This record gives sequence, structure tokens and C-alpha cells, in this order.
Amino acid sequence: MHAIDQRAAPLRGRLRYLGVVAAVSLLLTACGGAAAPAPTATAAPTVAQATLAPATPAPTATTAAAVVNIEAGEAPDGHFYMTADRLAVPAGKVTFNFVNKGKLTHEVMVYPVQDITTLLALHRQDSKADEAALLKGMAGMAEDIDAGKSATFSGTLAPGFYELACHARSKDPAGKTFTHFDKGQFLTLAVIGPGGPAASVTTPASTLSVEMKGDEAASWLFVPDRLVVTAGEVAFKVTNNMKVEHDFVVSPVIDTTVLVTTKIDMGMAHGFDYGKIKGTELLADLAPGKSDTKTLKLAPGLYVAACYMVGKAADGTSFLHRDRGQRFVFEVK
Repeated sequence: MHAIDQRAAPLRGRLRYLGVVAAVSLLLTACGGAAAPAPTATAAPTVAQATLAPATPAPTATTAAAVVNIEAGEAPDGHFYMTADRLAVPAGKVTFNFVNKGKLTHEVMVYPVQDITTLLALHRQDSKADEAALLKGMAGMAEDIDAGKSATFSGTLAPGFYELACHARSKDPAGKTFTHFDKGQFLTLAVIGPGGPAASVTTPASTLSVEMKGDEAASWLFVPDRLVVTAGEVAFKVTNNMKVEHDFVVSPVIDTTVLVTTKIDMGMAHGFDYGKIKGTELLADLAPGKSDTKTLKLAPGLYVAACYMVGKAADGTSFLHRDRGQRFVFEVK
């Protein structure tokens, strides 16, 4: 458990991603809103917040040495970043090397993608939360790493999609608590093996298929067939295998604190202008059992796909479908 009570320092620094070589726009996805950019946008999002530095090509998912190098910090545009030198590893023991490149305290936790509504709700209220108890299948963590410091840990990962995330929290200049997760500090890691992602999950292509799955008793998930696509026109085929409608929004990784505050505090399922987070709502209210394909032009960088519709829990509280598990980060290269 951590309880970081910091004032966000002026955000400076240079965002670099060790596995890519282009200056990028960063990403975010959203779900369930109006006044979004046209789903068949022909102009690539323009983002000038940071530059990714060239790096040695990352090892492939089949490389025997399962090591993931992670960096975290604050980007000049205000969002908090997390980068890794590979997006896939073989199932088994994996070693994580974490470096805090920022000015604030950051951390990384590794766990299967899942419903984290309770954890985020507690952190947004600046309340204590036992991450080890709330995050199922935790594979390892490096908590409360101070600026300029590093940490190494290992875990055994079964096949599936995992999340690398910072769940620290800080306070803005007005004294309001925010979570680093809502600032954009999370990644998706594919763990290759029987019953999990295929080795082709990091093979770039101009198509990306996503299955929406889950039920009321489980996490709601977006399951992609790959985490890397080629820059330019990308066709997203989305299938809703659930019992309720969902949206599908693509955006550069970016600060979503305003979106979270607006939608959850107001209990608003629709009406958010996703242009404020540089997002494009490709599909709105995709009905159960239906599939649809939309194309979007994307520049190199890291992007988030998510559903930002608002649901109601049994106790009457509002939650984002994204927090319930409908999210993943992918790379455009």
C-alpha cells in the first residue's frame, strides 16, 4: 500500500520509448460520448508533447531471456508515461527492471488485466487500499520508487494479457488527489503460451481485431489479436460478445483525469467530447452479438483502446467500463 501525497511538480522531461524510433502522438481511447471526431478520420492525430528516442530493437517474444525494461515519469504535456522495451514475453519467469525517470515517486505493478474499479475508487478519494488484496493474480511489483531510483523484481506469468501500471497518487496544485493510472501510466503486456496470445501478437499489421467479453460476475475485457499495428490506415474489427452495449474509442496515451471526473462524478454515460482527450469514438453503442469494422489513420506512438461508458454498480455508484477491464494499450510503428 502506498499513500503518496505530493504536489505535482512542473512537468518536464523527455519521453522515450525503447522499442520505437519515431516522434509520436500519445494515446487514449474512450467510450460512449458525443461530439467525437469522425470515425473515418483521414488526418493522423497531431501530438507534440514528447519525442521517443531511438533504441536497440527489442528481443522477440520467443527470446529465451524473459526480461522487460520499464521506464516511468511525467511528460511535458501533463500526462504520466510508462514505456517498456517489449510488449510480449513467453509464459514463465519474467524479470522486470524498473527505472523512475520522473520527478515524483512512481511504481509498477504487474497483474492480469481485470476489473480495478474498487481500487481506483479508493485512490481517487485519497483512501488507503491494499493493492495486493484487490489485484488478483499479482505477479510482482516495485512500490514507491523515488525519482532517479530503480528496482528489479521477478514473477511467474501464465499465458494471457497483463497490465503494467502505476497506482500511486498525488495532489494537484489545488490539493485535489489524482491517480497516476488516470494520468495514463499503464501498459499492456502479452504473455504468450497455450490458451493465451499467439506469437504474432507483436507482428505489425494494418488490421486489429478485438473481442469484447465478460459478464456481470467477471471483469469486462477487450481481447485484441495483436498489440502492434503499422502506421497509416488501420482497420479495427470489434465484436461485442457481451449482453450490454459498449463503445470503442482510440486515443493517444494521455491524461484522462478530466474525463474520469466528469463522467463518474456526474454519472454521465454519454455527452463527453472525446476531442478533449484527442480521442476518436470509432464505435458507439455496439449492440450485443454484433461486429463492426472502422478505419482510423494513426501516426507512430502508443495508443489506448477503451470503453468510457458509465455503468451503475449494485450499490448505486457509477463506474467506467474502462475501469471494469475494457482497455488495452497498443503500439503504432
